Amino acid sequence: MEKPAMRWQPWLVTASLTLSLAALGWWQHHEYLQESKLIRETLRRESHAVMNALVGGFQAHRRRGNYFADQIAGLLQGIVRSDDILAIGVATEEGQLCLSAGKTKLLSTVSLTDAGDYWDAAGFRLVERFELPPPHEQARGGRGGGRGPPADAFGPEEFESPLSADGNFTAVLILDRSQVDARCRDAAWLRGSVAAASGLLLLGLSLAWWKTVQMAGRARLLEIESRHLRDLSQAAAGLAHETRNPLGLIRGWAQRLAQSGGQSSQQQDQVEAIVEECDRVTARINQFLAFARPTEPKLVRVYVKELIDELAILLEPDLSEKKLTLDCQSLELINPICADREMLRQALFNLVQNAIHASPVQETIEIRMRIRQNGKCRIEVVNRGSAIPDKVVKSLFTPYFTTRSDGTGLGLAIVQHIASMHGWEASYSPRSSGGSIFWLDGIHG
Repeated sequence: MEKPAMRWQPWLVTASLTLSLAALGWWQHHEYLQESKLIRETLRRESHAVMNALVGGFQAHRRRGNYFADQIAGLLQGIVRSDDILAIGVATEEGQLCLSAGKTKLLSTVSLTDAGDYWDAAGFRLVERFELPPPHEQARGGRGGGRGPPADAFGPEEFESPLSADGNFTAVLILDRSQVDARCRDAAWLRGSVAAASGLLLLGLSLAWWKTVQMAGRARLLEIESRHLRDLSQAAAGLAHETRNPLGLIRGWAQRLAQSGGQSSQQQDQVEAIVEECDRVTARINQFLAFARPTEPKLVRVYVKELIDELAILLEPDLSEKKLTLDCQSLELINPICADREMLRQALFNLVQNAIHASPVQETIEIRMRIRQNGKCRIEVVNRGSAIPDKVVKSLFTPYFTTRSDGTGLGLAIVQHIASMHGWEASYSPRSSGGSIFWLDGIHG
């Protein structure tokens, strides 16, 4: 049963990931706003510096008139030569434009009287009010303090310009905002990239963690299943062992009864059938114990040729019955391999015995060994019998699957079990000219 903590864990991870992504997005957005504010503040300060210099120049002039207006017009033309300044103008308190320079059409589309900072589509607009004192007060030098001629020394033409009189005026400055906008876009792209990359990193880490949790869960399930199967294997092995003991007793009494005589021919046949059936069941129990017994391989250096020679002697009656030849000449020059000797002997016994049953009369069973480039070996047992149907190939190594009426279905399963215990691979391949190849691959030399 799944624990409550395990059920809540995915939701907690999802909530944590969502909060982390939201916090990351808010942080990068906040940083973008701060950076954009600093970029805009730089342009605003630049505009105020130009405006202060311009207004200060207006107010510092001691005499005003047409000559003064010409000087200011030239000054404005010089200012707008800068790439950052689009237009500049001076207007009366009523909004009448007195002097202008640059892209003067921009001045006609905006307010010239509302003081303040404005981010228009055309650019950054700064409007500032200033006051010009009466020209006579500026021109009066006091007692001998004035360096110029008295104001009345100039004729009436000195006061024809609107800037010649005193009063309130507004100065308008429009600066190019394209570079500021570009820098803000770059900042937005940078912060967005950081947020996206960080989000992908968090997502990748979350997916990796989730895969790790899933793999850990599967590992726990496999461990539980393996422990359960091991317990079942031990219990089944114990049951088989307990079953074999009474079978031996039954066989012994049946054999003694058969040897005592005094029975009819029918009774004698029945007693011999009991002995044969006990032998058959005992053989199956022994095969099951070989398959189910959880034994760790004891690795030693093994010569495959020696094992095949022993098996040839053991299987001589079966080979002679079908007049089969066991060809293992290719193994004579092969170096020893690393394996559990008894386990490898059992696997080869099952493969050779399987080849004997599959081979037609007067054929050859070939046992060969190949050494791969990576130094690992492959043992093949080749018979020249009938091909195995494709529909049963996947079930060849399944326990209790057999294509023979007298088979137990554990021979190839034991081979597979021994191969997995060593870290090898056991499988089947069809022979090109007819027959079958059963092999063990991945053997360390």
